[in-house]
Amino acid sequence: MLSSFYPAVSGRTSDSLSRNRSLFQVQAGRLAVQRLEEQISTGRRISSPSQDPGAAIRTIGIQRDLEFRDQAIRNLDSSQSYLNVTEATLANVQDIMTEIRGLGVESAGNLASDEERNGWISQINASIERLTSAANSRHLDRYLFSGGGVGGETVDVLNGLVRFKGNDASLLTIANEGEYVAHNVTGQRALGLISDGIVSNSNLNPAAVPSTRLTDLNQGRGISNGAIVISDGVEKVTVDLANSDTLDDVLQRINDSAPISGREIQATLNNGVLEIGFADGGPGNIRITESSTGTTAADLGILADSPGVAAPKIGGALNPILRPTTRLNQLNGGLGFALTDSLRIQQNGRSYDIAVGNATTIEDLNNKINASGARVLAEITPDGRSFRIRSTESGSNLSISDGAGDLASQLGLRSFHGQTRLDQLNFNQGVTLADGPDLRITRNDGSEFLVDLNGSVTVQDVLSRINNHSDNQNLATQIFATLNAAGTGIALQSAEYVVDPLGPPLTTTPGPITVQNAGGSQAAWDLGLIPKGSTNVTATTVAGVYTVTGTDPNPQEVKGVFNTLVRLREAIQNKDSVAIGRAVDLADQDLQRLSLTRSSLGVQQQRIDNLKEIQEVTRIELKADESRNLDTDLAQAITDLTARQAAYEASLKLLSNSSQLTLFNYL
Repeated sequence: MLSSFYPAVSGRTSDSLSRNRSLFQVQAGRLAVQRLEEQISTGRRISSPSQDPGAAIRTIGIQRDLEFRDQAIRNLDSSQSYLNVTEATLANVQDIMTEIRGLGVESAGNLASDEERNGWISQINASIERLTSAANSRHLDRYLFSGGGVGGETVDVLNGLVRFKGNDASLLTIANEGEYVAHNVTGQRALGLISDGIVSNSNLNPAAVPSTRLTDLNQGRGISNGAIVISDGVEKVTVDLANSDTLDDVLQRINDSAPISGREIQATLNNGVLEIGFADGGPGNIRITESSTGTTAADLGILADSPGVAAPKIGGALNPILRPTTRLNQLNGGLGFALTDSLRIQQNGRSYDIAVGNATTIEDLNNKINASGARVLAEITPDGRSFRIRSTESGSNLSISDGAGDLASQLGLRSFHGQTRLDQLNFNQGVTLADGPDLRITRNDGSEFLVDLNGSVTVQDVLSRINNHSDNQNLATQIFATLNAAGTGIALQSAEYVVDPLGPPLTTTPGPITVQNAGGSQAAWDLGLIPKGSTNVTATTVAGVYTVTGTDPNPQEVKGVFNTLVRLREAIQNKDSVAIGRAVDLADQDLQRLSLTRSSLGVQQQRIDNLKEIQEVTRIELKADESRNLDTDLAQAITDLTARQAAYEASLKLLSNSSQLTLFNYL
């Protein structure tokens, strides 16, 4: 407290100096008392940063962290609210699907009356309405199952089929520093609203271009950051490629490097591969090695660590992955596609032809397909290596074939092709074969031959069994089995039989070729050659050629709750006990999906509880730190106030006494 006293002077002083010293002491005491009273009344040790800059800076940081923790807790509370409503909605959906499964088991018998079947169909229609309402559930400001499209309904129903209108995006919220939690469950994950899709089965082989990012090379593995060493056997130069972003950066850094033995180095990108040689185009040896222990040269396909490699060094394939910006003329090794080429999407009895047209990038082609009117989603697969088209319409079949040209084949997107496995056909139910012959085919001259398909694995095996059959080698009666050039399925063709007037008399009657099952086999049905339930199919005749045109036995479908209900309704309408059994199996898969989703929701809610507890504990610790830096120590402040008040009273008394001095005090 001595600092608050006016400095004393030795010797005699004037009245004015004494009064000023007393007044200063009184004012200092009054301010000290006022400050302590303010600390006690507000509970704050400082009221402005200048009173304790160090504590003020620490407190500002703590308060900023507290604001983050408070917001994180609010985020977690909001997430838990959404997830609680989601879990309750899924419990309702699971109850509906359990009822439907029971209905499917009940309807599997063949003795039900038409009235019973109509009642079951009405119950299924009502369940579809209930599921639609559940899928379009809304909590607070958004729809629960629409993914990232929170402002729109999840599904709508058109002509008895259900279309998914949302997306498969997860909504993340900040739960901690660098940690996020999803506060939604997508409709795809919980209800199954998008099909697995038709994924390209061919190597699209995009050629690298100068703008290709290095991280996209080598099937997305990228290249290691490092340097390469280029030598002609006499001199060498090190080229640092560590901060390169694209192949153009690599080319520029190599071309800007110092000459070796007086010759400029030249790097070019030809046909999607790097070439390293000399700018003068002359002969010579070139050696490209790694700097230290890196793998940059190997990753770029230009490693040439053996002496005596003739220039230029032609690199290996760079294998970039697909990006939306990948140009269509980069695909097929840089050959691209003809503008008139198209693919055909068949869905719900309608066909949609999509041509390349003015599309220049994969994104352009995706947009054309997605805007075609078909209920599909065209996209690049998450690994960036393939192209896929997925159905968003539950209850309908999706098939893809070539339209004009062979775009679908080049993209590897035909739903039915030569390498399709037989056990994948008919929604993975396969092909039912007999112990002996499976197909009975009538030739154009009226004679027959039998085809045994046992041991066949792929569709191409089936085609080969027919084409290479020992009884199918006579050119006059030969039947050719191929894939439909446009459309899907298998086609059988044969020319009209020309009767030889000089030949032996026929014991059969010439006519259109026919196909039917043989020996109890269901191969003709399961391969799409004849409609289910029909005994045979007769070829059509066009320009003297008989043709049996099959249908696609490998359509794709959405695997989810709405598809299950629509398939069960169709099966009951058609009195198809096999299809009813399949629908019951689909319901089992839906129930398993719902159970797993609800279980994961429980785990996620428990995680949110743990995160909230962590945030609360951290918040308490931060509040304690804030209190230590900002709050008043009341016991100490009261003690200091008592002392200050005593000093203040003494100062007042001293001022009073000094103001009453007379002449006698100086005599």
